Amino acid sequence: MNIKMIKERASQIQNMNRSQYMRILLMIVLLELIPNIFNIGEDILSRLLYLVMSIAFLTVSHGYIVSSLKMVRNQSQSLKDDDAFVGFKRFKELFSTYILINIFMMAVLFIVAYILLVIIGVFLSQSLQGISGEMLLTGNYAYILSYILKHSPQTLSMFVLCYFVLLIILFFVSSYLFAVPYLLERFHMKNLKAMKASFSLMKGHIFEYFKLYLSFFGWIFLMVIIQSFIAELLSFLPVLGSLIAAIIAGVISVYSYLPRFHLAQAIFFEELAYHRYEQTNTYNGDDQYV
Repeated sequence: MNIKMIKERASQIQNMNRSQYMRILLMIVLLELIPNIFNIGEDILSRLLYLVMSIAFLTVSHGYIVSSLKMVRNQSQSLKDDDAFVGFKRFKELFSTYILINIFMMAVLFIVAYILLVIIGVFLSQSLQGISGEMLLTGNYAYILSYILKHSPQTLSMFVLCYFVLLIILFFVSSYLFAVPYLLERFHMKNLKAMKASFSLMKGHIFEYFKLYLSFFGWIFLMVIIQSFIAELLSFLPVLGSLIAAIIAGVISVYSYLPRFHLAQAIFFEELAYHRYEQTNTYNGDDQYV
């Protein structure tokens, strides 16, 4: 699969009904930030409220899938503002699949993090042998950290290595699940059926997807830097400052790389689906998987 050609095609497609498509993306970006408004405290009630809102907005991102597929499948004229709210309108239909993906990813995160923490713990226990129990109880973490760096610098290296290993594994697993929302939209597959189909569809194409994602990494990283910088400038407004920073970064994303990013992903899926389903006659003309 030619990643360069996919990105070039995405650049061409985004010019079709561009203003409407970007408006939809902007609305979705802003909708995704709403749960953060409720992340205002450390108490149980605040955490519970934030969790409830996060679950309520779990399917909002499906608007990206619907609008991007319309663009890629030459249906750009049918784009409408309502596409940004499809995650709410079809919540009952979409929720079970999206929650299953999130539960699966959290389970993978927990297992991998636990294993890595055990590994780090072995190094850490060796590093802390020269520190008294009284010092540990005092909470003088600056001293403890300096002691570890002085007597066991490899512990820090191990921690950094484990962190990157965790990120790589999570990206690897999420890549296998990349096609799930597209399969849900195009072929009406749900839950485990969609997940199994996505694993099968992505087999042998993970590196290609990695190259596609990596080609946008510069933009993604830049948005993280911009958001962090603005949040730091507005640190005197704890919650509001972070929200403003996220909104600004989101708006910049929509007017820079985000349309091409989502279109490229939709094209990537369409090429995979064409070779798997349409060429093999396991697909009829009504977008139904058989």
